[in-house]
Amino acid sequence: MSTLSIVVLTLIFIPLISSFAFMPYLTRETVSFGISISEEIYRSEPVRRMRKNYALVSLLLYGLLYLSCVFALFRSGHQDRLEESIWLPVFIFLLIALSSGLFLHFHVKMKQLKRTLPATAEAKSILAIDTKYRQNKLAVSYHWFWLHAALIAGSVVYMLANYDRIPGQIALKYDFQGNIVESAAKSYGTVFSLNAAQIMMLLLFLFINWSIQHSKQQTYAGDPERSIRQSSIFRHRWSVFSLLSSFMTIGLFSFLQLNMIEPMHTNVMMSVSLAIPLFVVLFAIILSFLTGQGGSRIRRPAKGSSVQPVDDDHLWKLGVFYYNPSDPSVFVEKRSGIGWTINHAHPAAWTIVGVILIIVIVSILISI
Repeated sequence: MSTLSIVVLTLIFIPLISSFAFMPYLTRETVSFGISISEEIYRSEPVRRMRKNYALVSLLLYGLLYLSCVFALFRSGHQDRLEESIWLPVFIFLLIALSSGLFLHFHVKMKQLKRTLPATAEAKSILAIDTKYRQNKLAVSYHWFWLHAALIAGSVVYMLANYDRIPGQIALKYDFQGNIVESAAKSYGTVFSLNAAQIMMLLLFLFINWSIQHSKQQTYAGDPERSIRQSSIFRHRWSVFSLLSSFMTIGLFSFLQLNMIEPMHTNVMMSVSLAIPLFVVLFAIILSFLTGQGGSRIRRPAKGSSVQPVDDDHLWKLGVFYYNPSDPSVFVEKRSGIGWTINHAHPAAWTIVGVILIIVIVSILISI
C-alpha cells in the first residue's frame, strides 16, 4: 500500500467518521435520535449524556474499523491492486452498517427515556406554518446551471474538433500510483461517454435544486421567526453547495477528456482527480457542522423553549423513514442526518427514486 493510498483514505474517511460520530449534535434541537422532544429536554442532562455517550462509542468503534482497514490494505501489499481497490468500498459498507446499528440502539434508548420525562406529557404541542415561506430565496436560480451546460457543450465541441489527435487506446482507470489499470480502444462511444455522464449529472443536480426549493416546510412554534430564518439559510447554503460541487465534478470530467488529447504528467492528473472529490467531501462536512440540520446551528439561543413540537414519531419508522399517506409532500427534512428524504407513502416519491436509479445505471453502462 502506497503512502498516497493512506493519505487519501485518511482525508476521506476521518471527516466522515467525525460527521457520523457527532451527528446527534447536528440535528434540530427538537429531535434526538429520531424522537421528537422540546428544546428544553434536548438540553437536559440525560439527553446531553446520551449524545456524549453516542459520540464516544462511535469514535471508538469507527476508529477501530479505520485501523482494521489500514491494516488490511497494508497486508494486500503493492502487488495486489485488485484487493486494494476492494477494501475501500468494503470499509464504506461496514461504516454505514455500524452507524445504522448504533443509531437504532440509541433510538430505542431515547424512546424509552422520553416515556420517563413528565415534561413531555405536560407540554403543549403546536404546529406553526408560514404562508409566505416560499417567497424567501430558498435556492439559487436555475440560470446558474447554464454554466454547466456551456462547459459540457464546450467539451463536446473541443473533442469533436480534435478527435483525430486522440490515441488509439484510451486510459480509463488508474491506481493510486498513477498506473493505468484499464484501457479501451478509441471510439465515439468511449470518448463521449463522459459527456453523457455529465448530462445525466446536470439533470440530477437540477432536480436536487428543485427539491431543495419545494421540500416540506418545517417550522418550530417555540420560536417561529428564528426557525424560518434558519431554514431559509439552510436551504440556500445547500443549494449553493449543490451548484458549486456539480460544476466542479462536471469540470473534472472535462479535465479527464482533455487528458485524452493532451496527456498530462501523472502527478498533475492524480492531484486534480483527487483534489476535487476531496474538496466536495470536506465542503459538505464543514457546511454540516456550521449549519446543522435545518439551520439548527445558526444563531442558536442561549436557552431552549419548553414548547413541545408536534409528536409525529409514529410517522417516522425507526426514526429514519417517513411514512405518511395523508401528507401530500414528496420531500421532507431528515430526522437523522443532514438533508432531505422522501415520503415513503407517496407514489411519486418511488417514481422519482426509480428514475434516479435508471439515470445512475445508464451512466454506469455508458461508462462501461
